[in-house]
Amino acid sequence: MIHKIDRYIIKRLADLEWQDKELVEKSALSKGQVSKLKNGSVEKLSAKTFYLIITAFGDNFSIAIPIVYPILKNINLKIFHPKRRNTFGSLMRKYEISENSIEELSAKTGIDEVRLSELYFRQGALEAYELILIEKAIGKKPGELFEQLYGKS
Repeated sequence: MIHKIDRYIIKRLADLEWQDKELVEKSALSKGQVSKLKNGSVEKLSAKTFYLIITAFGDNFSIAIPIVYPILKNINLKIFHPKRRNTFGSLMRKYEISENSIEELSAKTGIDEVRLSELYFRQGALEAYELILIEKAIGKKPGELFEQLYGKS
């Protein structure tokens, strides 16, 4: 998914009258990484990098997300429709305790089940937009899962 982290960084640096070095110091990102992000030469924006930038600026995720991912402003999650079951399957449904399964998150967010499995069980690098969609799908506030994953304990 296309992001506008470069525009966001340039705007916030100007607003705060910072140089790149302040962002480097506050975010713990390298000077080279900040430069690449600012110049728009980073194709995939990791969730952790997004978190570090937002928190370095002291910003709110609700404000930053529409700037970095304007396409997500008007996105509506899909409705999850469980697979149709036979009589036995319907009976067993009342004994299942499942919420926000990979299947359900995939249906709601449009993120492929294979990709979600990769994120859950392998070393898949979580992209910022994926975590934003997952937060929305499970009813969390913008930035809540970012904070749980990357926040300082």
